[in-house]
Amino acid sequence: MIPESIPLIERQILINQCKILSFIGDEKERELNEKRIEILEKGYTGLYPKVFNNLYEEVPISVYSEITDIMKMYRRINDSIRTLSHAERDLLDLASLEFEGFDANSGMYYYMMSYLVDRMDEHGEYRGRELKAHDSSCMIKYNRMLSVFMEFEKLAKTHYSASELQKFIDEVRATNVGNAL
Repeated sequence: MIPESIPLIERQILINQCKILSFIGDEKERELNEKRIEILEKGYTGLYPKVFNNLYEEVPISVYSEITDIMKMYRRINDSIRTLSHAERDLLDLASLEFEGFDANSGMYYYMMSYLVDRMDEHGEYRGRELKAHDSSCMIKYNRMLSVFMEFEKLAKTHYSASELQKFIDEVRATNVGNAL
């Protein structure tokens, strides 16, 4: 978030940093930093976006925590599915449990997940996969599934039976019914 006001001391620190950067940068960077210095010196708050134009809004820890919980849930679900017999798999609507990614239009979740997979080498099972959801209701689905996951966490369940996986499927179906109304 771009500040609407910056205290004098912080402005002076930023000005000093821009001066240092203008000395060590090339001609283009020097011009850019000289403009930033002038904006900060004169307190042109309407032009602060030109000073902070390459900064993104912070991603709250709650977004990271929720992504971590979702990925932990999916890892457990997928590990559990692998242990099912073919007969048990045939009885379940496993396609409904597929990870859909995150809605790029809502931003933070999609970009955080992409960063975790592509830059931090976390959740490697999703490397090279489409992480962009095609349905904006994916978070509703994940949150409903997380309610089941949290119940199982309280019971210290690390592996799910076919009937327990069905509880996740039931939540997904409830989400789809709710979206259809």
